[in-house]
Amino acid sequence: LLSYFNFYYGLSFSDVTGSVYMMLVSTGESNVIGSHDPVNATVGDDAILPCHLKPPFDVRTLTVEWTRDGQSVHIWRHEKEYLNDQDKNFRGRTSLFHEEMIRGNISLKLTNVTELDAGSYSCNVPKLESQVRKGFINLTVGEYNKPVTVTVGDDVILPCHLGPPFNVRTLTVEWTRDGQYVHVWRHGKDYLTDQDENFRGRTSLFHEEMIRGNISLKLTSVTELDAGSYTCIVPKLQSQVKKNFIILTVGEILSHILILFFCVFSTQNQEK
Repeated sequence: LLSYFNFYYGLSFSDVTGSVYMMLVSTGESNVIGSHDPVNATVGDDAILPCHLKPPFDVRTLTVEWTRDGQSVHIWRHEKEYLNDQDKNFRGRTSLFHEEMIRGNISLKLTNVTELDAGSYSCNVPKLESQVRKGFINLTVGEYNKPVTVTVGDDVILPCHLGPPFNVRTLTVEWTRDGQYVHVWRHGKDYLTDQDENFRGRTSLFHEEMIRGNISLKLTSVTELDAGSYTCIVPKLQSQVKKNFIILTVGEILSHILILFFCVFSTQNQEK
């Protein structure tokens, strides 16, 4: 039988079994799965909001609706894009992965992300014959500052502030790197119980400046291991942009000594 399919239709074993599996799975057995973890994006970047059917099901003949705050972000209907009712803020910036829809992938690609894109999104398959027809995805958007460069052994300030200025002392402020806590301000004081041990005793905020929205972080005795992408977050801030990204690059002091030596050596040669 398999040879028959392969000879007459050019189908492999995986093609046949995969097609049969898709036929056996009904719309009543598939659920829409969003993402428990937020999707982080930087202003100007592209973002993919993950959403899929589990178990996989060919969704091309059904309606797929992406919305945010009740506004239409992207609609697939009658086996094609239906964007007549799309919110104007998303025009020309959204797309689905058409070739993946046969496998139940209804993820949304959003290009050229702006601060206004932050928020809670939902992907919905209204006519799906299951209990779970909708998935939710939270998109957070931040800005990248210019990289901060420091030499091993020096102290450094990672800049972050609220604009316009706002007294942040009563709110929670979190500094993280690679998912690890670098410094936390909570209930009007430093809360360092969950601080990554690599940063113990080396971080501080400018308490007197927090009334003016300054939540910059001071990091002392910098090491090469401190290099990376840092995030300052104000989770309960009533705005779309609750986080900011700062890149820290760390150089060895040896390179600075060599540069200094070269400058002195060149000057001495000129004097001769």
